[in-house]
Amino acid sequence: MLIKTLNQTIEVLDNLISLTKEDIENIKEAKHEKVFSNTQQKEKLANEFYNLKNEIDIILSSRNVSIDKLFSKEEEELFNIFKTKLFEFNSLHKRFSKLALSVANFYNTLINKIHQGETVNYNEKFSPSHLQIKA
Repeated sequence: MLIKTLNQTIEVLDNLISLTKEDIENIKEAKHEKVFSNTQQKEKLANEFYNLKNEIDIILSSRNVSIDKLFSKEEEELFNIFKTKLFEFNSLHKRFSKLALSVANFYNTLINKIHQGETVNYNEKFSPSHLQIKA
């Protein structure tokens, strides 16, 4: 049971890693729609990961053995892969978050300069008549 759950968790992490790498490249190339389109899929995968992690916790806590006998050899190998993938995803997600925050700050600063401190309604369509160019 634990082996199956660890394999599923590793697969989910692989998918999250892949999507996050894709998002990093897309944000660098200003392909923001592609980044936004991955958000729902990443949220679904994150929820799946959370449920699988809880399943792993339940399986491990139900075993009444000493810590050195908690894992079989195969389970230990899979658990180490799981940890490695989790650290990789964490690192990539931090990198993506920094890029996304930088882009958001850039756009917010630009909009504030264009609108000169006015409150900006992001739901409103932008039209060139909103711009006031001053020399």
